[in-house]
Amino acid sequence: MRPVDRAEYLGYTPDVESGRLIEHGLPKELPETLGGRHRFTPLSLYVGERLAATAFARLDDVGEFWVDVWLLSPKRGGRWNLRAGITSAGGADEDVLGPRPEAALLNGRALAGERSRFNASPVPWLRRPYKWVNFGIVRLSAEVGTVRIAEREIAVPEHGLQAVAWRARRGGIEADLLDHKGERLSALTLR
Repeated sequence: MRPVDRAEYLGYTPDVESGRLIEHGLPKELPETLGGRHRFTPLSLYVGERLAATAFARLDDVGEFWVDVWLLSPKRGGRWNLRAGITSAGGADEDVLGPRPEAALLNGRALAGERSRFNASPVPWLRRPYKWVNFGIVRLSAEVGTVRIAEREIAVPEHGLQAVAWRARRGGIEADLLDHKGERLSALTLR
C-alpha cells in the first residue's frame, strides 16, 4: 500500500499536509492535546537542498498516539513529491506534545528515534549503484536550541522532536547540536 493510499486510515493526507507545512512552516502554536477536532498535528519540518522531511503526531480511532515521518523530494514547479514514510508508536500524549526533558532525563542531549532508508536511484531496479536517502526523527533535550546539518540550521520545536533527512555516506554525517545562544554543545552522527 502506498503512503498516499492510506489517507483514510491516517486521518489526513500526507502529501497535502506535508506540502502545506513546507510552504507555510510550522504553526506558531500546537494543540495541547490531541482529540476531538485535533486528530493530528504537525510536529517538525526539515527542508534540505533536495530533500525534505515532515513529522506529524496523530491519534487513531482507539486512542493510540502515533508519530509519522515522511520523506519528500522536489518536483518541477516548486511542488514536492512524497517518497516514503515510517510510523512509530508515540507513547502518551504528554510525551509527544509535552515540553522537552533535560539532558539528564534523556540520557544525553539527543536520542535517535525511528529511521528508514529510501532508494533514490533514477532506475531503482538496477543492482548498483544505489543512491540511498535516510530519514527519521530525533528527540532532543531542552538544552538544544538548534541543529546544524550541512550548514543548514534548524530551530528545534518546543516538544523536541525533529524530523531529519540526509544522503547516506559511509560513516554517516555529523549534525551539530547548538545551545540557545548558538554555541556548539556536541555532535550527533546520523547513520
